[in-house]
Amino acid sequence: MPSPLPGMNPFIEQPELWSEFHSRMIVAIADTLDDLLNRNYRVAVEKRVYLSQDDEQVLIGIPDVAVTASASRSTDSRRSV
Repeated sequence: MPSPLPGMNPFIEQPELWSEFHSRMIVAIADTLDDLLNRNYRVAVEKRVYLSQDDEQVLIGIPDVAVTASASRSTDSRRSV
């Protein structure tokens, strides 16, 4: 029987399952991106993002996964894209 909710999976969206699925999916996405990005970038999971104005920092949000430029990486075994 086709799903009554196309594009959604009611099984993983149940409250008791969603947090576990969400956490695992974030890590899987970060790991996949990390393998694909060249050494000039790094992947951060749930890192706070701030906006600096004058002497004040304002929390913008906490993205699940973020890609940022990096001056150096801890390993040289990454593949360039």
